[in-house]
Amino acid sequence: MAWDRLSRIGAAVNADSMHAETVNGANPLAVADAVRRKRALLIEGNGPALLDVECYRSTGHSTTDANVYRSREELKLWEKRDPIINFSTLMVEKGVMSVEQVEAMRQDVTAQIEGVTRAAVNPEAAPVVNIKDDPLLIGKLMFSNQEIAVPASPTQVLQTPENTAAIKSLLRKARFGFDPDGQPLSGMRAITLRDALTESTLHHMLNDASLVAYGEECREWGGAFGVYRGLAEIFPYDRLFNSPISEAAIVATAVGYALEGGRALVELMYGDFIGRAGDEIFNQMAKWRSMSNGTLKMPVVLRCSVGSKYGAQHSQDWTALIAHIPGLKVLYPATPYDAKGLLASALSSDDPVVFFESQRLYDTVEQFRDGGVPSDYYRIPMGEPDVKRFGEDVTILTIGPSLYPALAAAAEMEEKYSLSAEVIDARSLVPFNYDKVVESVKKTGYLLVVSEASERGSFGMTLSSNMTRFAYEHLKAAPRVLGSPNWIVPGAEMESTYFPQAGDIIDVVTSDFYPAKKTNRSGVRNWDDRELAKVSL
Repeated sequence: MAWDRLSRIGAAVNADSMHAETVNGANPLAVADAVRRKRALLIEGNGPALLDVECYRSTGHSTTDANVYRSREELKLWEKRDPIINFSTLMVEKGVMSVEQVEAMRQDVTAQIEGVTRAAVNPEAAPVVNIKDDPLLIGKLMFSNQEIAVPASPTQVLQTPENTAAIKSLLRKARFGFDPDGQPLSGMRAITLRDALTESTLHHMLNDASLVAYGEECREWGGAFGVYRGLAEIFPYDRLFNSPISEAAIVATAVGYALEGGRALVELMYGDFIGRAGDEIFNQMAKWRSMSNGTLKMPVVLRCSVGSKYGAQHSQDWTALIAHIPGLKVLYPATPYDAKGLLASALSSDDPVVFFESQRLYDTVEQFRDGGVPSDYYRIPMGEPDVKRFGEDVTILTIGPSLYPALAAAAEMEEKYSLSAEVIDARSLVPFNYDKVVESVKKTGYLLVVSEASERGSFGMTLSSNMTRFAYEHLKAAPRVLGSPNWIVPGAEMESTYFPQAGDIIDVVTSDFYPAKKTNRSGVRNWDDRELAKVSL
């Protein structure tokens, strides 16, 4: 526990006790000496090292700090160890500075601080915000909504992509998920969602020298799910590298790099690890643009995969949590075509983007766009949902992988119940343009929102609530939201009774919207709210 000396914790780390020592933080020469010695150890490869630099805070934590936790006597005792006074006295004693020079420096620093303070409170130099004249000011500062034009000239690479085995393999694949006879192709023969992400990343890395990509196991391993496979042969280590297993450090360094003018693509491996970088995502990445009055940019793309098979701590859909935070854009594509185009837009953006990916969709091939996934570079605007299947009787709005059970349900409902479902893929959560969904509901009169997130407080609830306002006069019944039960995510063997399946979607449509065709296809779950409330709320 170290008790009164943090440096004692080093004794439990390695045989060298982590080269740990406690240093008097009030003595700048002692600190400089300690840093010099530790730096030499690190350069020699003999680290790690621990410096416990002890300081005393002479003033309160804030202007409202009443200092009730310490006495006047204590403060007076520590005044004798004031580092500025002691160090200036030492400089005079050693003949480095004269008393007059010390006093001149003191007056100069005082004048600088006073000048900066006067400028900061000068209403002419820094006018007070007139919120009555511009009540939407903060809202205007949330996003720049600006995109860069990616330079056409390639950056320096270790070798050209076409000479690597991974890129050669991509070039041999079909761009569409069906052969000329209409037979489906496997992910070995056609471009997958994983491949689409690779192509978009490759293009930006090749043409934007300011972009760096990193995270846990991003280089030699090719990323936890293969998105960066083969890129280590193309880009030097300073452009694509492995990070320590510290999600807070990954996001914090990305934020710092962006504030200094760089662009970062970072990965947390699992979306559940967002919790390990909460402050960095919620308070730093999301807010610096607004807090700087739009002066600072935050071109950071944070990739988070939503897990499958791995249970409660590695399979959570936290899209609603991220979408709730002002200042973050949120994308969740479900097809290869959308994934490539949306990642390109995210990497071109000057705003922070959290990019969700379903692990169950990495091997999915393109099924919707006849031309497949273009080999050329393209962008898809953020915020625009996409109609994946046209219909007349009910609108099904999906988030992420829920697209595929919704399509399966639509096909079965048309075949067995003569119900025509229109399926719309949200693709983007923040921003989100409701126009296309409103137009669909005008036609169908019914809306079902489906996602794999826990139903309570999900983003599906937000979409449903807003659609109740935007399309109230066109709705024949209240919108329904179908998500996962409000339980922890189970292991692989129980996923089919946890995540919404095609049968669950059919049950909702035939029970709530078309009761004359009522059925219970799932045979597993009863989605009646009153029953579910007994175990969920």
